[in-house]
Amino acid sequence: MQDAFTSHFETGLVLDTLRLLDRLGFHPLLAPFLPGGKPLHVHGFLGRFHRTAEKNATMLKRLESTGIPLIGIDPAMTLIYRSEYKETLGEANSPHVYLLQEWLAQALASAGSHISDDVEPCFLLPHCTERTNAAAAMDNWERVFTACGAQLNVLPVGCCGMSGTYGHEAQNRSTSETIYQMSWGPTVARHYAGGRLMATGYSCRCQASAIDAVALPHPVQVLLALVGSRAAVKSGR
Repeated sequence: MQDAFTSHFETGLVLDTLRLLDRLGFHPLLAPFLPGGKPLHVHGFLGRFHRTAEKNATMLKRLESTGIPLIGIDPAMTLIYRSEYKETLGEANSPHVYLLQEWLAQALASAGSHISDDVEPCFLLPHCTERTNAAAAMDNWERVFTACGAQLNVLPVGCCGMSGTYGHEAQNRSTSETIYQMSWGPTVARHYAGGRLMATGYSCRCQASAIDAVALPHPVQVLLALVGSRAAVKSGR
């Protein structure tokens, strides 16, 4: 499943997701891109959002009918399908889209995977929507890392302050940065130097880059490095 922010601004993350799934033994397929409508809903253009959601949902329901699971990368853009879409279109007309870690935790558990044996802990800064709207999201990330032989610590942070487009608007910038410094700023300063600090949200990574000039990887990218290094050791490279 594509979303506008990841596909247009972090295309490398989309490719890394496909690479990771392939290395884990799955056969990923990339769905065609259609706007999901999240910014329209956030800014109150509800009529346009309804039309956009209908078009996107029609395509996704056709894909869903094949039996192939639909998986999203960005948590805020993925969770729209189980909240705003259901409110607007009704549950029967809304596709079921897994968060990446929801599907991976289940798939790796059934496959009995244990790919790496990594002793360095990883640290995760979750998107606040992901933490609050998907109860098992953090546990699922821990299960995925454990299945890959790595240790994950989910850090207790609140909102990064970007909140979608809020922090990009000039009149909100000062407040946005204040919110960031309440929990994210000190946490990034404490853990970034180790090179194992990750963030799941596109907006969160933007905020950290804008304020602290740091490039936080997505968990997919850290897992890809772990799986890749393990494969290299096995092949003798």
